[in-house]
This record gives sequence, C-alpha cells and structure tokens, in this order.
Amino acid sequence: MGTAFYVIFNGDANPLFPFDPLSIDWEREGSAISESRHLKYLEIRDLRQDTDEHWFHCQINQVERIRNAKAFYRSVAANRSLQVLSIKGNIMYGLEMKDTVALIRPFTQNNNNLCSVELGGFTLDVRTTQILASALSHCVGSLSSFALKRCDGLTERAMKKIINALRVKPTITNLSLDEIDIDDEVASVLGNALATLESLKSLSLQGDYDMRNGSISSAGMEAISDGLSQNCTLERLSFRRNPIGVDGGLYLAEAIANNSALTLKVLDLTSALYSDEFALSPQGWSVFFDLLHNSPLQILRLCGNNMSDVVIPSMAECLNSMASLSEINLWHCSDITASGWANFFRRLKSNMSLRKCDMYDGNTVDGTGVLAAISSTLCDRTSVECTFNSNHILECVGGFFSFLSESDPAIEFLTMNKNVDKVEVARQKIIKYYFLEDNNLHELGRMDVGLLPRVLGYVDKYEPTRLYEIVRAIPSLVYNHNTEKTTEAKGKRKRKNMY
Repeated sequence: MGTAFYVIFNGDANPLFPFDPLSIDWEREGSAISESRHLKYLEIRDLRQDTDEHWFHCQINQVERIRNAKAFYRSVAANRSLQVLSIKGNIMYGLEMKDTVALIRPFTQNNNNLCSVELGGFTLDVRTTQILASALSHCVGSLSSFALKRCDGLTERAMKKIINALRVKPTITNLSLDEIDIDDEVASVLGNALATLESLKSLSLQGDYDMRNGSISSAGMEAISDGLSQNCTLERLSFRRNPIGVDGGLYLAEAIANNSALTLKVLDLTSALYSDEFALSPQGWSVFFDLLHNSPLQILRLCGNNMSDVVIPSMAECLNSMASLSEINLWHCSDITASGWANFFRRLKSNMSLRKCDMYDGNTVDGTGVLAAISSTLCDRTSVECTFNSNHILECVGGFFSFLSESDPAIEFLTMNKNVDKVEVARQKIIKYYFLEDNNLHELGRMDVGLLPRVLGYVDKYEPTRLYEIVRAIPSLVYNHNTEKTTEAKGKRKRKNMY
C-alpha cells in the first residue's frame, strides 16, 4: 500500500510524484515542507497499491511507519504559507482516521493564510467529526472554503457539528458536500442552515460522473428548498449530476419563485433532471420554467437533461423574463432537434440580457436552419425597424460555431454584439445592410417617422457622402413640416404687404 502527495509551488502544477512510503524519510520531507515560504497548495493522496508485498512490509514495519507518519504530520502542520490543503483518501500508515484528520487542526489554528480545506475518501466517525468541527471553529485565518468529497458516514449529528462550526466561523462562505449520499435527516439540517446561516454564499451537492454517489430524496429536496425559500445570502447552488428527481426540481423552482429576497446568481442542474426515473415531463418543464420567471439568476446550467422541442416556448419565454440572466448552458440536451433549436433562437430576438448560450455539440443536428435562425435574430433584415429592434446582446453561442469561418454573417453579428454601446451596434448593422447597398434604400421610405431622424443621423455623422445619395434617390425624405411652415409664412407676409 502506498501514498503520494502532490505539491504545487506558486500555483504552477508540477508533474505528479508518487512516493513509495517504504523508501522515504517522511519526517525529513515534512520538515522541508514546513520550512517552505513559497508553498501555496499541498495535496496528500492515497494511491492504495494493494499488493501482497506492500501489505507484508506494512505489517512488519507498522510501529516505525506510524511514528514517521505522525512526525510528517507534525512537521507539515508547522507550515505558515499554505493557502489550500487537500487530503484525499485514507492515508495507509496504520493510523486511525482521527489521527489523519487531526492534521487539519494545527493548520487552522496556526496558519493565517489558509483559505481552503478539502477532505475526500474518509469515514466520518464520531471522533473524526469532533476533531474536524473543532478545527473549523477555531481557525485563526481567513478560511473561506470547506469541502467533503465522497465521505462515508455523514450523519445528522455530524452535519450539525459542521454547521455549528460554520456559525462560529462566519468567514467560511463556501460549503461542498460532493459525491455524498444526503439522507433526509442531513437534508433537514442543510435546509435549516440555509434558512438561518447568513454567512453561506455557496453550496455544492454534486454527484459523481456515473451518478452513483450522491443522491437526495424528494423529502430531502423539500427540506432544502424550504430553507432556500427563506435564504437571502446564497449566491451559488449546484446539484450537478445529482439526480434530485421530478419533485425535487419543482420544489427548488418554487422556492426560488417564492423568495423575493433571494440573491441566488448561479444554479447548476447539469444532468440533475435526467434519466427515465428522474426526468421531468414536458408539462413538468413548463411548470419549472413558469416558476423561474423573473428570477434573479445570472447563470443557469441545464445541460445533459431531457428537454425536447415541446419545452422550447416555455423555456424561451422564461429566459426573456429574467433581466439578470447572462449565461445559459444547454449542452447535450440531445432530444432537441434542429427545428427546436431554430425556434429557440428565433424567440430570443427580444431578449435583453442573455450574452452567452452554450448548446449541443453539433454532431447530431443539421445546423443550417439553426444558423439562419441565429442570424435572423441578431440582424432581422425584413426592414430597418426590424434590424434596429434585433437582438444586440447575444455575443457567444458555444459549441456550434467552432467549425464556421469568421466571415460567416452569424459570427460577424456576434462580434458586433460584443460592443458595450448597443446603440452603436444597431447603427453598424443598419449602415451595413441598408445604407451601403443601393437596393435597400427604398426601405427608408417605409420607416416610422419617429425612427427616421435617428437613422439619418447615423448616416450624416458617419457616412455624409452617402446621405447625399440617399436624399437624391428619395427626395421625399426631406419634405417635412418645416417645408409646410415655410410656405405658410411666405403667404402671410405676402398678404400683409398687400394691406
């Protein structure tokens, strides 16, 4: 059985160095780490080399190995420069779990620079949880992030200890419980924490890539959502790859809808509402999006879920209502066809906030119709008014344009939209497609009188020679009320002179 630790100096990752614990002086290595003033990131990971030879050596050298391991922990804990500490896996030195976790306590009590702690692959027994909670509540630095990943034994009692530690130390604003099964009791504790813990800014409850570790029942999601409905500080919430179920998704959306004080900016539901067992029906998606109308979200991730073309109208209507939403991720929503994507982008013409849309990977859908819909949304050339009222906000459609040339109209429109001056964006599109092409000049004659002065002002300022050509081609454009007033004034003076 072997261990390895990875060290990153000044944020630059070095190659991985697996050390054989049978041939290394751990006390000396620990001393070297403790004396470093440039070390920012330390990760200790268990490689679990389960061979008979290693097992044999572990047994016959058990006392010495335990002594070396404890000496290593003591030495490492004396470091004062580390900002991120990560311990992943049970370090196989014959140490009890509490001895391994005890490494964290001197770090948090002595290191003012430590800002993040991550533990992975542990069993949270009573003693381990007590040491962990004590370490979190007594940290002297600016510890802001704490994460447990793939840890067994997360009970209601253990969760309460961790939450109480967060109350004592309000600098800890980010909590991650990834790849952990959350039972109803633990979910209830989390819900209460969301309702009462004012320091929490980010909560991550992600599952693993195979969606086997990490699950929350319908009752658990109801408890968490109840807490969210009373929260006014949380900014990021993730259920990525965590199958929260049909009811769970609707509980969550309802909590967002019912909390006017909610400050939630990022919601990640990647693959959380997918699979035959947990998938929302088209009607369920419609309810979901109806509940999210006018929410404060800035980033919404729904990739990997089972949305179909039927869902497009309610989704687009919802996105158009969210004044703060700047990014949506819809990768691998494979049930949406080319026709559905085209319909989606046509409905975004009046959207005033969405800047980035990540969509399907482009391998299974014919993009011709989608491309035309995007181009039309960004620059509707039906009339000058339609061009003026096109979407000048959307500037990135990820996952679709990687194979297009930069000269493609859609790419050109997206590039134009990156200009923060949206009036200037509208001017560029109108100038390009109406004032620089003679066959489009007749559109000016049908333009609304309220818009015409502004449009002609564009030309007068930036294309003065072109303005002369426009007036010569359409003289009626310069006939206005001033002409009538001038003629009427001349008539009055003539009548006055007669008397």
